Amino acid sequence: MATIHTEERNGIRTRYVEAQEGIRLYLLPNVPMDAGEIPTEKDFDLEGAVSKFPETRQERVRRIGEQYAGRQLDAMSILLYAKERGKFDDYAGRLESKPKDFEFIHPDLMMARTDVTAFFMRLYADLGVAPVEEAERAERQLENYGVGVVVLPRR
Repeated sequence: MATIHTEERNGIRTRYVEAQEGIRLYLLPNVPMDAGEIPTEKDFDLEGAVSKFPETRQERVRRIGEQYAGRQLDAMSILLYAKERGKFDDYAGRLESKPKDFEFIHPDLMMARTDVTAFFMRLYADLGVAPVEEAERAERQLENYGVGVVVLPRR
């Protein structure tokens, strides 16, 4: 298990775990805004993604995409993989059931939150498009340290 480091920035104590290559995982509730770059999803073309589905499913897909603002690429990707494998309804249901846990997360933090990443990694692994070990690692990280925010080194 990695060491939890503590630092003080602007009079606020923060805790973090060193990841690889300078990436830090800041543990909630305090995340310093000047520590580095927080990954975000910008300018995703939701309508373009929705158009790849049959017309009968487009409204449901659009609604799911809107629920995952800030992580729409992953949500649409999961639905497209599920459609290819004949499991659309199952995975659409899994995506529809989760947003209650995520509804108060700002869209600019969706890419950085470890709980959201673990959720999507599990969906990808269950679909067979990501290694199960990656999903397990993300879930273990969440279990060991709690919810955190990934902060990348400044470029």
